[in-house]
Amino acid sequence: MSDIKKDANRGENKSIRSEERTAHTVVTYHNDITAQIMAMECRQLVKAFDDAHEFLSPKSRGQSIVQILARKLSVQGQGHGDATLHVIQRALDLLVTIHRAYVDSNLDVGIDKSNGNGCREDPVLEDTRRRRAIHGLLDLISLEGIYPALSQGVGIPLQQRVMSTLPTGVVARQSEATSRDRSHDERLLRLIIDTLTPIVCHKHSGIQPIVMSRILGDILCATAELAFHPHSLPQEQTSAYAELFQKLIEESPTPTLLSILSSFIQTSSAPWFKNIISSELSHVPLRKDGVFHTIIFIASQFEPALGQSAETAPAQGPPITVQAIMQISRLLSSVPQEISADDYFYNISPKLLALLDGDEPDLQKTASYVIGSGILGKRALGEPGAIGYKIFVKPILDSLHGNMTTEVAAWLRRFSLDGSALPASPLSDLESVVLIDEPKLLLSLTRLSALVLSHPNPSLLKRLIQPVFLPLWALGCYAKEHRKSSWYGKVSTLLQTFFSMSTGVSKYDNLSDNILWDGGRTWTFGPGQNGGVSIRKRTNSPAQQVLNTMLLMKILDDRIDGVLELLGLDPQSEELAGDIFLHVSRKWLLGHSGDHTQKEPEFLHGGEDLQTTLQKLTSAKFTEKLLNKFKDSLARRPDRILGIVEQLIQSEVSLRTKPAHGKLNNPSFQSLGNIVENSQGISDNDNPEQSESLSASFSLLSTILASPDFFLSETLSPVIQRIKVQLDNLLPNLPSHLIQPATTASMLLEMTLSSSLFPERKPEAISSRISDLEKHRQALEHLSSPFPPIQAEGLTLLSCLITESSPVLDIPATLSLLLSLLSNSNIESSSNDEFVYLHVIKIIGVLASKHPRTVIGSLAERYADRSEQHSLDQRLKIGEALLRAVQELGNALVEDTARTLGGTMVSVAGRRGRKPSAKRARGEMAKKLTTQPTETEDDTLDREAADLMQQIDEAMDSEVENPALEAYSANIIDAWAAGAASDLEPDDLRIRASAMSILASAIQTNVAGLGPSVVSSSVDLALSTLNFEQGPESVILRRAAIILLLDLVKALDTARENGINLGFGFSYSTTTNNDNQSTDFINPQPRYPNQGIIGNIPDILRVLTFVETSETDPVIRGHIRVLIESFEAWLEKSLLWGVRTREGIGEQPRFELGDRLAGLDIHPRVDGGGGSRHQLSGQGPRIEEIE
Repeated sequence: MSDIKKDANRGENKSIRSEERTAHTVVTYHNDITAQIMAMECRQLVKAFDDAHEFLSPKSRGQSIVQILARKLSVQGQGHGDATLHVIQRALDLLVTIHRAYVDSNLDVGIDKSNGNGCREDPVLEDTRRRRAIHGLLDLISLEGIYPALSQGVGIPLQQRVMSTLPTGVVARQSEATSRDRSHDERLLRLIIDTLTPIVCHKHSGIQPIVMSRILGDILCATAELAFHPHSLPQEQTSAYAELFQKLIEESPTPTLLSILSSFIQTSSAPWFKNIISSELSHVPLRKDGVFHTIIFIASQFEPALGQSAETAPAQGPPITVQAIMQISRLLSSVPQEISADDYFYNISPKLLALLDGDEPDLQKTASYVIGSGILGKRALGEPGAIGYKIFVKPILDSLHGNMTTEVAAWLRRFSLDGSALPASPLSDLESVVLIDEPKLLLSLTRLSALVLSHPNPSLLKRLIQPVFLPLWALGCYAKEHRKSSWYGKVSTLLQTFFSMSTGVSKYDNLSDNILWDGGRTWTFGPGQNGGVSIRKRTNSPAQQVLNTMLLMKILDDRIDGVLELLGLDPQSEELAGDIFLHVSRKWLLGHSGDHTQKEPEFLHGGEDLQTTLQKLTSAKFTEKLLNKFKDSLARRPDRILGIVEQLIQSEVSLRTKPAHGKLNNPSFQSLGNIVENSQGISDNDNPEQSESLSASFSLLSTILASPDFFLSETLSPVIQRIKVQLDNLLPNLPSHLIQPATTASMLLEMTLSSSLFPERKPEAISSRISDLEKHRQALEHLSSPFPPIQAEGLTLLSCLITESSPVLDIPATLSLLLSLLSNSNIESSSNDEFVYLHVIKIIGVLASKHPRTVIGSLAERYADRSEQHSLDQRLKIGEALLRAVQELGNALVEDTARTLGGTMVSVAGRRGRKPSAKRARGEMAKKLTTQPTETEDDTLDREAADLMQQIDEAMDSEVENPALEAYSANIIDAWAAGAASDLEPDDLRIRASAMSILASAIQTNVAGLGPSVVSSSVDLALSTLNFEQGPESVILRRAAIILLLDLVKALDTARENGINLGFGFSYSTTTNNDNQSTDFINPQPRYPNQGIIGNIPDILRVLTFVETSETDPVIRGHIRVLIESFEAWLEKSLLWGVRTREGIGEQPRFELGDRLAGLDIHPRVDGGGGSRHQLSGQGPRIEEIE
């Protein structure tokens, strides 16, 4: 039995092994088939690329690339159009074959998957060769197929297109338009688009990524021609091409699409094409990443000022300048025509809020400006009820008032950059109690701070804070009392900014009336779920209300001190203290109505309403603290003090006389019997607090009236008269201890009123001076604030004083203050905010127009920086201020001011500057770099691996910047900082270029004021720079020099056209010996050197011609050609006005021979007995005829 089992087991094992061998054979066969298929596909791919290389590598040359390539296709005898069609067809066939080979092989274009196919030994070189072949085919299709077939004004200008990879020695040219209305070649465009459509629609496979990255713009132009500008296509085909155009737009990456579409907008673009592209550009922000990439793209188009430190650039993208922010705001706040404003802002608002809530300062500032100025600044979008108000303002206002509205639920939450809402944290068991939870309240407060503090906008600040300043006050008090420091810091910053910017006393009156306010009737502030603050339902019972009120009494002093602290920060605190004192004292003494005849005075008693009692006590406490803190300021304003005294006396008259009048209305014998007891009764019933207030008022009144500085003006006379009448009525009812001070005050009032002659000195001038002093003090207070909106308000006040030429200004001190704001190197300071420092530059220009010598002298000295105290960025900002000052001065740039400016700019722009400290710093930095440890073998391997990965990334992403270009840019910046290599201690090339630009602006502004010395030095400076500063790092200097000469020629020509006699100009002399005198076009008398001649035109033209032949920068070559033509035109104009025309108004052109004939060494006879040197030698004039 056991043997049978063993035989059965052996049979089963044999069967299993047989099955395994069969399965292995099948797998091996399948692998062999797969390998054969892959090898075949690889051979197909290799053959396709070999055909492409053979097609793109012609062995002969012709007039055009089409003719060269057509020779291999046997179409030489056909016309140019047919030859082009055949060549483009062949290129398209090759592309389709390559694409199919990649798709069939399930490969992507890249070096990582080509490594194991066994087709080539070096995968990197093979991938580079293949990419070059594909690029060559695409360039051929684009340059010889699409470009010539487009109509006029469609597409990117050929010179802006990517460099072609066509064979060496072959230059593709865009065909010239024979007319402005040249039509396009629909047959060729249809062939190209119909063939490429399957490739470009095959997402992320084959050669589709290369095609899209290389000629996407060309495909869009061709598709737009067929879809929106057809000539003979049926409606079905144009609709299909329109759908393809929209599909290409939608599937293109946003950064690529922005770059391509913006390049289509040219001045020469066809109107229909420009309208389509503009419409597509306006819809880009509607994409998920449209807002973010639009901001980054526009920021990249506005380069920061020269010298800006790289540390200030944001982490995500380039630094965002003020000009970029303004352009972004205009673009994002403009609603496309095809969509409603509500739909548009419902789409982009979450993306803007995501940037506003983010941590990147530049992006937050940009979003704040777009929302605050671009959207809320427009009445149609930002007024109450409009879409912008409902999205950005109403949720903040409602949440701070405890209203959980639909806007709060929809918009008061965090969003991602694509506009999708992020999940919110749950409320757990507090949902029935909490109205606005902590995250929503904190987000509302954060957005409010970002909107009003990120950029100066005083009107937006008042508009957003005014409706919620009471909730903010209550929130700040709650946070302070419960030690929520971060919350208190945010709220106090908003309140301080608001109270510093908002003028008037109404906000203080409202705050003093609601100083104990802690929320609405149905809500109050409470603890949040994360340790912060939330808004909860008010659930207190009446007994608890009394208890809470008693607790609030203990913190009354702290809240009053908080209000006085805000008042102390207000630059108008001394002026407002009197108004606030009048308000709170009136409420304390007279109640809410202030009407003594209709309402009995209210006293503090237990049966009275508790809130009224607390309000009266608060007013009394407020009045006391105001008197203690602002006693001196109240005494300096007699009108305020007299108003307070009049109010107190009027109150006492009402209190003390009304009971007596009530008894007299009902006379009786009992009242007659109480005549003797009356005074004693009054004395017994007298209130000590009221007596103390009266005593203080009488003493204050006597002090004011007895002051030698007091004078009775026309406005104070009625007040004094009313006080005298009321005091006389009060005297009989006063207690004995108040009669003496009241009598003294009454006598002083009588003496003041008895003076019938008013002082001759009028207070208007003094009041104006006091007003200017107050405004100046307020401006200084604002400028010391760390918040940009408050600083901007201070600069506005200072600008008003400068414009009005106020005598309270100390010009050197004011200029030093402005320059300190301009040169502040603290990154955290708001002076670095471009909105602030551009405002400072504008004010310096206004100040320069009032005091040119002082301002220009100080600016020029700081700009030259001989003591090396300022950084490059600070000097460039001072240069901007100098430029603004020159523009403001205009024709007032004359004499010493012009000479100081011109001399400094020539000195800085030339090679006279010596910066030893900068040279030492550069040497130390170079020494640190050279002392770095040498590279080990592991470091070398890591670097090579990183380089290889970078090559892979560049192969997969065509938008990666070339490392060689990055290194070249870094070297250029280092060379700028190093200065001229031939100088020992050179200045930065950027500051020298800046000085040339300022000098050119000064010449264009008022060349006559600069004088011949400065202008002649400018010509020598420009020519020397063009001739000797030949390095690639000196391109900015040569460009500035050529612009300087262009502006000079333009200024001289403008002066001549306007008939202005400058007294200097260019000369045109052809001297043959040392005795010949220089001849110019300004004065008929011979001029010797340095007498009004600023340059010799033949010498200048020789230098310019030489520089043009050796110049490598195309921009400078173009400018030199324009300058040479300008000099030639200037000479022709001089000839037309007479080579030796006399000075004077009304002179006509004279075409005379002059003292000698140009070109011949002979002189005509001189009438009147005068003789020349030739006449003395016996030689006369001789004219020779030469054939």
